[in-house]
Amino acid sequence: MKRKSLSEMTEEELVAAFRDGAIEQKDASENNKFSKYNKLFTRILEIAKELKERLGDRRRDLIPLLAHENIQVRLMAGNETLAVAPEAARRTLQEIKDSKWFPFTMDAGSTLSGLDSGRFRPE
Repeated sequence: MKRKSLSEMTEEELVAAFRDGAIEQKDASENNKFSKYNKLFTRILEIAKELKERLGDRRRDLIPLLAHENIQVRLMAGNETLAVAPEAARRTLQEIKDSKWFPFTMDAGSTLSGLDSGRFRPE
């Protein structure tokens, strides 16, 4: 069965694909499958881009994922909602940084550092 293109997917399908990709990413990371992790990372960014391009910037649909049980889902959702829900996204990233759960704490800390220094500006 052929996979739908992102442009053919509903917002609900995109959010589910984003969530599922991040869950798979965490598994890939824990099992040292970095090639798979990187492919999933690219796919998640493509999904976020598709949501951004939708009328009204539908990255807002990712906000519920900020409370997901999977830390990688929260991390990716935090990064991708900074432009549309900056306070909630930043709070989630700070919680991840404070968790000291490697490597997630490093990723969240890097994003927060970039925000604080002005090197990173969410779009």
